[in-house]
Amino acid sequence: MVNLDLRRRPKIQIALEDQQPNLVNTYTTGDRIDGTATITVDHDIPFDNLDITFEGTSRTTVERASVPGQSGAHQTFLKLRQPIDHYPSPRILQPGHTYVFPFTFVVPDRLLPQACNHPKDHGHLEHAHTLLPPTLGDTMVTLRNGKNALIDDLCPDMCRVAYFIRTAVVKKDGSGKRKVLGSGTQKVRITPVVEEQPPLNIPDREVDGYCVRKEKDIRRGWTRAKRGRLVVSTVQPRPLVSNHGGEESVNSVATLDLRFEPVTEDEAPPQLGTVWTKVTASTFYSAQPWRDFPAGVRASSWAQLGRGVYIESVPLSTRCVASASWTKHSRRDSFSSSSSTSSASTASTSASSTTGSYYTASVIIPITPPTSKTLVPTFHSCLLSRTYSLDLSISYHAPHTSRLLGSAVSLKVPIQVTCSPQNIPAKNVAEVVNVSEMDVDVEAFFTPRDVTGLAVAPPAYGDYRPSVIGAGTEEGQRRSVCV
Repeated sequence: MVNLDLRRRPKIQIALEDQQPNLVNTYTTGDRIDGTATITVDHDIPFDNLDITFEGTSRTTVERASVPGQSGAHQTFLKLRQPIDHYPSPRILQPGHTYVFPFTFVVPDRLLPQACNHPKDHGHLEHAHTLLPPTLGDTMVTLRNGKNALIDDLCPDMCRVAYFIRTAVVKKDGSGKRKVLGSGTQKVRITPVVEEQPPLNIPDREVDGYCVRKEKDIRRGWTRAKRGRLVVSTVQPRPLVSNHGGEESVNSVATLDLRFEPVTEDEAPPQLGTVWTKVTASTFYSAQPWRDFPAGVRASSWAQLGRGVYIESVPLSTRCVASASWTKHSRRDSFSSSSSTSSASTASTSASSTTGSYYTASVIIPITPPTSKTLVPTFHSCLLSRTYSLDLSISYHAPHTSRLLGSAVSLKVPIQVTCSPQNIPAKNVAEVVNVSEMDVDVEAFFTPRDVTGLAVAPPAYGDYRPSVIGAGTEEGQRRSVCV
């Protein structure tokens, strides 16, 4: 009986222009998505409407701390409809005929305001939440270094942002209720253009896990007598440009500024060893819309609030900097100088030296995105956010001592990941993008889900509608990581 029902459904195929075999098409802001929906049937099927839509959805699943089980939410933040100019007359799909309906969508640069209609505690949150988020956590294959490779965008199983073209044949019953007689979908990958944002203002002390400056005493010998004070600092580097093609390219640079304050005039600065770098991706997710930008300092208590964060780090490079040279400065000259470019040179030391000199050095570190991972652009949406940080560690040891007796200083700074139009091959970029409210389906924005069926749902915001996913389903068995 089931097979008979499936046989009687319309067969729908969606074909996109420039579609490569076994690959998902990638589009960016302003691109046109051109294609056709082809429908065939094996018996007469009366219908009323044909819906061809371009949809963007996000979903989250969060492990509850107070009550065993999982809760989550689903948001349809984008739904553009393709007008159908010509229908068959009468509106009956007949066997032996092939019905082809062309469609064209343009990827917008932002969403309409009603896509973010929940309460907010931050004035700039709506602007961030109405920017188009990138595809995230949706399994697909891309072309990397000339070969097909599965995308790994460092996203956990409990998060997803997906885009697709949907075609549905609709029939209305006597009461006007819509019934979908058959539907088909075609997945697409969206990587919007993301511009550089102003850098964060990070103080010298550690805040939200970031640390841009550290001081350490240099000690040597059996007595562990203090030989001087080492100050290491950095600033937020320029953004990384997302590497969707998998090609290795240096597109950002970090600088470590070092300053050594000797205790005595004849004390030499420490010898430098190795610099390690890694990038850390933080995916913030929630069962309710975020009222503010997420911050790592509160992550430990988020499980009580239906929120979570998934953190994964990727090593970038290891470089020997033993050849870096120190420059000796006179303290009298430094007081007479009115300008300085190094944050470490201008930083005040907690233990002032009685000598008349100090040493400075700078280590420049090229930053290259990993080729084995995909760094999606930094974004903030109603249910999901993705941010990045750069970890920098430098080893050193006192002069005339073994490297085995050395130590290391580690810093952590925020870094943005952006995407420019040059990174993605344009697919018929549209000159004008006009999206009106009439083109957008504003039916469902946030849909809370209770995975255990305990009917526990977050408060209603806007068009929230409850739904239930059984604990025995595939959704209920997903792995969850909460911090």
